[in-house]
Amino acid sequence: METLEQTRWRAVEDRDSGAIGLFVYAVRSTGVYCRPGCGARRALRTNVEFFATPLEAAGAGYRACKRCHPDQARDSEPSRRAVIETCRYVESCDGEPDVEALAGDLGYSERHLRRLFSDVVGVSIGEYARAARAERARAALRAGLTVTDAIFEAGYGSNRAFYEHGAPRLGMAPDRYRRGAPGTAITFTSMITPVGVVVAARTARGVCSVKVGSSEAALCRELSEEFPLATIERDDDGLAEIANVLAEAVRGEGDPTTLPLDVAGTAFQVRVWEALRAIPSGETRTYTQVAASIGSPRAVRAVASACASNPAALTVPCHRVVRQDGSLAGYRWGLETKRELLRAEAQTHAP
Repeated sequence: METLEQTRWRAVEDRDSGAIGLFVYAVRSTGVYCRPGCGARRALRTNVEFFATPLEAAGAGYRACKRCHPDQARDSEPSRRAVIETCRYVESCDGEPDVEALAGDLGYSERHLRRLFSDVVGVSIGEYARAARAERARAALRAGLTVTDAIFEAGYGSNRAFYEHGAPRLGMAPDRYRRGAPGTAITFTSMITPVGVVVAARTARGVCSVKVGSSEAALCRELSEEFPLATIERDDDGLAEIANVLAEAVRGEGDPTTLPLDVAGTAFQVRVWEALRAIPSGETRTYTQVAASIGSPRAVRAVASACASNPAALTVPCHRVVRQDGSLAGYRWGLETKRELLRAEAQTHAP
């Protein structure tokens, strides 16, 4: 099953008007937020962030799209209004949502509401609630709260509940995430490649971030947001070797997995990322195969989430993971980028 973010991104890619009212998405490079079914030119995934409501997007500094007018209310059928109300209730719920009581208030049986929610949103009410709590924890950590305070501020009933369900969604160790890498010296460089701009950064220990997008300024801004308390400086000469390796990787040549890494994640994410680095260039694996390779054959969904959380494109080649039927699943830096990377690798290693 997809994560909530993957489901939302798929709705944006498909211009799914059926998702209108469930969320809005904002584009960092334009400063605009839209409805899921907006007909505007689709942004790169790396430039997109999601908000539950237009009010939240506006509060984050984004302005409403003049094409789809996401700030204007739109009528919907009763069943869809019930799902939207359920979303808003779950997002504001401090503890476990009382779905039975909510269903009664909305005129549905609990079973019917749960099935309707999954059909419309794409994830279960439980998964949606876990994603909402994780997002509240993320905001609390960024606001400077201690890990313990953030856990309870977000609505987790215990530390254990957070580390089982919330911490894996943060993409790095909670304490490091909260502190924003204070005192860490990070250098970066950028290059223009056939798949767009690549911005690579490293610490003294290794590569800590590789991002792909259409705007160098936007990617550099993301880097600063990722490590807000680090000292970040440009060093094109010092990172020339890394730049060359990554440029070769985009062409399907060389081996970027030999670059040393300094990335933080949960124990499970690190296991997945190491498994991805073991996939040879020119080959692909399914999410099921990756899950089996790390000894967790039932964790297919969690593997997909770890791929989506990969902070270092190319050096951790998550683009080499595909669906069971060989089709391309979501990719943090855009499906077209994934398709081009696989095409270049296949061409280089063709017999």
